Amino acid sequence: MSEHKIFGQDIYWANFIGLMVLTAIEVVAVGSEFSKAMTLFILVGIAIPKFIMIAAIFMHLWGDKDSKILTLTALFPTFFIIVMVLFIGLTHPEATTGLPEWCRPGYYKL
Repeated sequence: MSEHKIFGQDIYWANFIGLMVLTAIEVVAVGSEFSKAMTLFILVGIAIPKFIMIAAIFMHLWGDKDSKILTLTALFPTFFIIVMVLFIGLTHPEATTGLPEWCRPGYYKL
């Protein structure tokens, strides 16, 4: 993959610089006085390109001669994760707020 260039830079360095810029934007968004909804919107909006950059370059899902099979292999579990999250959320609406007492922070009987 070292033969690929982005803006004249090695692809790994360009990816590193892009990830650092996006991380700096995330830090500024969290430290600013935005509403929770706006901060969440910014963080999710930045998380998607960061995910794509990491998966494409560091996991070799783009640019390698066997990247098609790697992409399919990496995306195969995604279907099951989405189904799992949807079924847990749809079948038990209080799945995130109605945790048992022993699952809540602060419950440490040592």
